[in-house]
Amino acid sequence: MSWYGRLFTGVAIAEAYQKFRPTYPKGVVERIISYLGHKNPGPYGLAVDVGCGSGQSTGILGDHFEQVIGCDISESQIQKAIDSNLTPNVEYKTGSDSNIPATDHSVDLVTSAQSFHWFNHEHFYKEVDRVLKPKGCLAVYGYGTAQFHKNTNGKQLQSVFDEFYSKELEGFWSKRRRHIENHFKQFKLPYTDFERDDTLSIEIDYSVADFMGYLSSWTAYHKYLKVNPHKQHILVEVEEKLMGATGADTLPEMTTIKVSFPVFLLLGRKK
Repeated sequence: MSWYGRLFTGVAIAEAYQKFRPTYPKGVVERIISYLGHKNPGPYGLAVDVGCGSGQSTGILGDHFEQVIGCDISESQIQKAIDSNLTPNVEYKTGSDSNIPATDHSVDLVTSAQSFHWFNHEHFYKEVDRVLKPKGCLAVYGYGTAQFHKNTNGKQLQSVFDEFYSKELEGFWSKRRRHIENHFKQFKLPYTDFERDDTLSIEIDYSVADFMGYLSSWTAYHKYLKVNPHKQHILVEVEEKLMGATGADTLPEMTTIKVSFPVFLLLGRKK
């Protein structure tokens, strides 16, 4: 297992991923399918989602393809995806950036959501070119850090979040996290037919309690706890600060905050 795969192993992280991580809106898939359809009107046989985690970005492809494969290097993530899969034409397998589980020139679309920055890009591009059909497409996308501007007390909520994200967890984020913060602006896909789209976003009404679940899915948070075992209640402290910022007198499970995640999308087409 590669070094990046070890970051996301473990049942606890897989469960938090599945339950609390954001899911992409239909507009993301519609934009990808629209790009694919510019020079390839379909129908489409196979899509592969690489680095699929527990499947948040995989199942949404099912309506557009005869078959969809989600692959990830983490067996615990794949097992979670299999256990929760309700889409008959979607399946999950172990695989990686350098070992996509598909035969040569058999795939209409390869996607990677919120995992591309962990890949060995030279190996990944070689594998993508191997499996894509002519005019097949690669779609790489992700979402940035949480924003709270749509809340009445958005500035206070943002301040609490930023303090935890940037100050408390400083030194525990991978250096590759900067690619997420920069919205993949330093990357360009290896095809001359290339576009990017920064017009989309994820909008979620989290309860404060569920937002704590989202924070608990961060690998930086788990690294932090290993080094600071006496700080096991750090998320309780963050929750209390967020509740104070909302000004609500309800329980965290009953208190809603509006959270936005900016989406960035890179699209490329094989000749």
